[in-house]
Amino acid sequence: MNSDKRVNKNEAATLATRTFLNLIIKSPGSFVDNSEIRKAIKSQGGLAKLEYKFQIDDTSICKISMSLNTLKSYSDRLFEEGFEGLNYLRLKALNTLDEHVQRSVQPNSQSKAGLKFKIEQLQDELEKHRSANFVLLQAITSAMGTIKSMQDATSDSIRDKRAKEGLARLRAIASLNPPPFDKVQPSVVSIKDYKDGQ
Repeated sequence: MNSDKRVNKNEAATLATRTFLNLIIKSPGSFVDNSEIRKAIKSQGGLAKLEYKFQIDDTSICKISMSLNTLKSYSDRLFEEGFEGLNYLRLKALNTLDEHVQRSVQPNSQSKAGLKFKIEQLQDELEKHRSANFVLLQAITSAMGTIKSMQDATSDSIRDKRAKEGLARLRAIASLNPPPFDKVQPSVVSIKDYKDGQ
């Protein structure tokens, strides 16, 4: 029984951690002045040890302190993107807070400081696109594996199952990208439709 309670507590804390990070990303202004949170999310261990209560609508959520190994273990168990995806959210939340601060003290764009700030912004955008391209390569590799797996399927049911699993993996990989590249859009042009139109 105690074991079940411990598991439930760790699962709730892990889910709360992801919800908490998404909340920071969505509303950085509510957290930017909280030095304890900013310090905690600078490291994986700090995030794991952080204790914090927050409110979403009428629901009170408590993020309890836990070991980093426990957070990693439960993230890999609960989330399709595992701890890697959770750590990505941590970095994204930290970056969102930093950008919020920078915007509030942004210098005149015609001054030397303003031009330097603009260069740093462009370099940051370039790095984001590089990260997006890396995730895209992962998605392509995963898609190739799925296609090969479907070719080797011995029945339609197995082929259908592998196709669904492959799509789920691609969505999970895409979610690691920064917005607006973190969603698979249904409006993407189909290669088949393109060929049919030639």
